[in-house]
Amino acid sequence: MAAQTDNQYYHLILADIAMAAAIRTCDHEYVRDADDKDYVPASIRDGWLARTSNPSLRQRVLALASAGLASLQKLEAEPLARAAETYGVPLAPGQAGLIAEHFANKRDAVLTYTR
Repeated sequence: MAAQTDNQYYHLILADIAMAAAIRTCDHEYVRDADDKDYVPASIRDGWLARTSNPSLRQRVLALASAGLASLQKLEAEPLARAAETYGVPLAPGQAGLIAEHFANKRDAVLTYTR
């Protein structure tokens, strides 16, 4: 299997932050059992989906997480690091800066291309 690109890796991290926020909002019975040292990007999303069979709850959480992911892509490094900390996703400040820069560059590239 090919190694993940930075783009894929960053999306998985943001997806986990968004899922953790959506889960906290919608699924009050969920308890995350992972330790920070065992964290792998996408593990929060994949773990919750594997444990949750209620289709209505799944739909609500996934819709909320999708909207959250779009919002997270617009954050600068410091607010992104705070969001990760709030929702239990380990993210070093330097890595938050790389992610924020990555998505800012993507937005700038689209704006440049469409002019």
